[in-house]
Amino acid sequence: MRRSAIRAALAVTAAATLTAAGFTITSTGARAADGDVANSVLADLTISDVPAAGLDAFTGVFGTAGSPPNGGLDNGDLSDPSGVLNYLTVRGQAVARTNAEAARNWAQAQASGFTLSLNERDFLSVGSLDAYAECIPAPIGPLALAYARTDSNTIGVLGRQVPTGTTQLEVTGAELGAADVSTATLTVRYDQIEDPSGGAYQPQSTARAGLDITISGTLRDEEGGELYDGPLVDVELGHVDVTCDGTTSPPVTTPPVTSPPVTTPPPTQPPVTDPPITIPPVTVPPITVPPVTDPPITIPPVTVPPVTVPPITLPPTTPPVTKPPTSRPTPTPTAPGPSHEPDYGYGDHGGY
Repeated sequence: MRRSAIRAALAVTAAATLTAAGFTITSTGARAADGDVANSVLADLTISDVPAAGLDAFTGVFGTAGSPPNGGLDNGDLSDPSGVLNYLTVRGQAVARTNAEAARNWAQAQASGFTLSLNERDFLSVGSLDAYAECIPAPIGPLALAYARTDSNTIGVLGRQVPTGTTQLEVTGAELGAADVSTATLTVRYDQIEDPSGGAYQPQSTARAGLDITISGTLRDEEGGELYDGPLVDVELGHVDVTCDGTTSPPVTTPPVTSPPVTTPPPTQPPVTDPPITIPPVTVPPITVPPVTDPPITIPPVTVPPVTVPPITLPPTTPPVTKPPTSRPTPTPTAPGPSHEPDYGYGDHGGY
């Protein structure tokens, strides 16, 4: 399994400290014991010592299981002795288990999601994870299978979606929760491990799967001066690995050769044969059905009496009355009037 240089140094330092103090760690979830053919680690967390970013050094694992050859099922240790859950929230049911038997070795790690909190902020978020690795030994194999399934193959860093591969993010000190930092450039490396790839059986004797997330950063003050440049956090989630090496195949058992017993054949008796019974054929005389003739149906003709329309006599036509032309009377000529002016009684009246 991959380990960063920082994690390795911290692990060596922690081991030396525990040895000097005379402590011995023993648990069913011991990390990748020598000789195990199936291992599972749900979460492996390393935080670098970066005072400028408000980070203190930490390393620890949560959710481990391991099975030696033919060691059977290990349901894992979820007791969190190193305190990973002080930083990492695991949503849903946490699963880390392994199994080793003659037919196959397998390892599994599952959770509904993860959130890493630093400086009272959600620094990293990962959706649901299902990681699985399996190896089938001879004579059927060796065959290996591995997959690591997540939500859309994306993670969130300070609320920003990050795909697999390498991504750079420009953030502020306020987003990091670091008062001494003005701006920062984060480099996020997100790897999805599947070996063999494709989610199908491949002819090989080992298999591994999981997620690797490493985040480093360049931190700057208000004047643009560099405060820090290096790793910040390293997270391994759902790391599972198996091998077929050292697996004991079931022995092939050859059945002993057994001589067939001597069998005395029983006396043979002639078979009893019943004579065949012959049933005479039954002849059924044909039944003649006389044809059924329907009498013809005669429809009497329908006689419609003639309709007599009485003649219509029109009254005689009276010719129009012709009025004779109106003749106007010929006017009678009148006597001419007097030629003198009329006398109205003034002056001389002559003979009157």
